[in-house]
Amino acid sequence: MRFLEMGAINLNSDDSKLEKLRITAKDLSAALRKAPAKTANFTMVAADPSVPPGDPVLEEAMTALRKRWETVANAFAGRPVTVLRAVLLDAIVQASREDDAIAVAFVNTARNALAHAETVDEAPIWREAVSEIETKVDARAEAEWATPEMISVEPLNYTPPAQSKVEFEPPVVDRPTLKVQVHSAAGPWGANKPNQHQPQSNPQAWTQEFANKMSDAIADTLDAMAEELVPAMVDLSAPLTSLAKAVTAHVEAALASFSGATAGLQRRTNLLWWKEALYSPSAHESYLEMPVFQASALMALDLHEQVPTYSPASVSAFLKEAIRCLPTEPESQGSGQRDLSTLVQDAKTAAFMQPFRSLAAQYVPAPAGRGPLLSLIGHAQEPAAAGATSLRALGGVDASATMTPAEWGTFLFRELQAARATSANAGKRTKRT
Repeated sequence: MRFLEMGAINLNSDDSKLEKLRITAKDLSAALRKAPAKTANFTMVAADPSVPPGDPVLEEAMTALRKRWETVANAFAGRPVTVLRAVLLDAIVQASREDDAIAVAFVNTARNALAHAETVDEAPIWREAVSEIETKVDARAEAEWATPEMISVEPLNYTPPAQSKVEFEPPVVDRPTLKVQVHSAAGPWGANKPNQHQPQSNPQAWTQEFANKMSDAIADTLDAMAEELVPAMVDLSAPLTSLAKAVTAHVEAALASFSGATAGLQRRTNLLWWKEALYSPSAHESYLEMPVFQASALMALDLHEQVPTYSPASVSAFLKEAIRCLPTEPESQGSGQRDLSTLVQDAKTAAFMQPFRSLAAQYVPAPAGRGPLLSLIGHAQEPAAAGATSLRALGGVDASATMTPAEWGTFLFRELQAARATSANAGKRTKRT
């Protein structure tokens, strides 16, 4: 609708044609969600009015449009590039609203592509689209980077085992037996080891024997009762093990909450240290000791490996300011600029860019139509990547265009972020040493 309102496309006030374009945009959006790696290609084609009509992305869009509008070839003189670009932009925005990874790739790619595309008339449309999706990306990124004022930890989750009922019968004195023993202790008439003395004949001997036998009788009775009162052994290993596991899980959850809550703060602190030190953790060398354009490219790679895919837009600005801390090379053009043809050629061949080339080759396929510079850099041996003409045809930038070190580093960083967000190989990449 915005393209229609500004007069970039003309459907002769035919609502049925507009509906066909809308349905095609939904079809392409669904196709993009199934193949997120195409986000950069879709975005770069949509952003460039001078994209070649035979570009593979335009071919795909035209095929989708024919399915919904069989007579589209008769409605326009030649390939309707502007119409297809409008449909592509609509499709990308729809997909970005549904998929955060596509949103990241779209925003980073659009920021780069629009700086080198002649879209002055379309600038308000693109500004609105990029702003909407960038706000969405920043909201997620800020949530991951934020440090909360308080950390909440759930209460200890432990349920003690159910108490088992113990059957207990109090011991009872065996009175008949005790009575027999007492009777035997009283004199020689007892049946169970009687007292051989009688109290009237030998009181002293009888008393001594009576005391001994009564003591034994009472002691035996009490010992028997004490044996019955001995508690059964209780196995506490199971409940104690369960308690230990619950405490361990609780402590681990608390530490995870603390770690997650402070991750954003730690990340920001590390980045500030990196910016102030201006030291490459991968090259083990100060950026100040490198040529400035080499340092800017390496800083883009190092920062990319320090931050997650979902990062605020301010991270790109942070990188630009960090690169501006580097001294300007006296031999660079004008006010510290260098043409893109030279920059891309150095990226393809320089030894220090080998880690960058390896990563680019993992992130993006070989160049086939409009796509990121990573494709040309990572697949430098491909015939299509050779020559300055490939920069405009495949990369969407003029070979004679110039960039400052800060612009070059930021451009590469955005391409890396966009590629990682939608690359199927991003999770399989091994960390550089």
